[in-house]
Amino acid sequence: MFKTRKEGGYTLTELMIVIAIVGVLAFSEVEHVRTAAKLTGVQANFRSVTTAIYGLEATDTLDIKLREVFGDSVIPEVEDMRNPITNKVGVATDEPHIDELTAAVYVLAESESLVPSATEPSVYKGAVLTIIHPDNSVAVYGCDEKGKLMKGLQMTIQL
Repeated sequence: MFKTRKEGGYTLTELMIVIAIVGVLAFSEVEHVRTAAKLTGVQANFRSVTTAIYGLEATDTLDIKLREVFGDSVIPEVEDMRNPITNKVGVATDEPHIDELTAAVYVLAESESLVPSATEPSVYKGAVLTIIHPDNSVAVYGCDEKGKLMKGLQMTIQL
């Protein structure tokens, strides 16, 4: 009489099921990490823009000076500042249309409707919005992946 000996361990099917479950659970975390990394890119762009504005003396050519530093959205180059959410580069001076990709930086004249909201989405997804006021001050806002105002990324600079 022969006794069969059962080997200890898991079957290939059991291992594949466990790997599939772990993969599904990890997928949501990967998306969260990607979004957090992109928002960190927006914060870095915000700091770069505010630092450049502090070095300026007048707002009459602010858009030209920022284009010299961060590039042009019309004729982009590889090293120009990049919007981490839309992957578009450069500085733009026109408001984007709703279906248009957002540039890295917008330099616009004063308008109440331009200021991003902390609760309502806007077209400025991932962009740094720079608004020039008539009193020689510049308001700078950072927007998240939905175009909402990011907490802590709001500054007014008096030139």
